[in-house]
Order: sequence, then structure tokens, then C-alpha cells
Amino acid sequence: MPNGSLYDNLRGRKAIVQTLGWRDRAQIALEAAQGLDYLHTGCVLPIIHRDLKSHNILLGHDMVAKISDFGLSKSYINLAQSHISVTAAGTLGYIDPE
Repeated sequence: MPNGSLYDNLRGRKAIVQTLGWRDRAQIALEAAQGLDYLHTGCVLPIIHRDLKSHNILLGHDMVAKISDFGLSKSYINLAQSHISVTAAGTLGYIDPE
């Protein structure tokens, strides 16, 4: 993606060159939330990402947020069963501590 990841823009090399304003940050958060809502409720089989972090939110030409890296994602026939997991998955520091 032409504008890299959200992480790049907040903490990485791009953050040194330009700073994301609060309006842009709020818009990116809204778009990421809409993407998650679509994955959870809009797909025929709901998808749980399981590794959402700023590295996995990519920004397009117009800073439009896209969710990436579905390597740990799971699809469920019944969303009521989506919380059941034998092992923790995700990146340390980003996973739920429970």
C-alpha cells in the first residue's frame, strides 16, 4: 500500500516526515472498526482476525484503512462459538490478557 501501515505513520519512518492529525486518526480508526464489523457480521461465514494491530492496518492512496495479515484468522459457522479457543493467538502486547 502506498502509505504503508498505520504503525509506520504513527511510530515509524513516515511519522518523522509527517504527522497524522487527530481527524485522520479518528477516520482511520472508524474505517478499521467498519472493516472488523464487516468481517464479523457482513461475511457469509464470520471471520475473527485474531491479530489486529497498527502493523496490520494498511493505508491506501487517500489514507483509506485496509485490514491485512489474515494468517491467524478463523472463520466460524456459528459466531456464538467464536470465543472458544484452546490456545492464545496473536502478538504479545496486543492480545487480551485474560
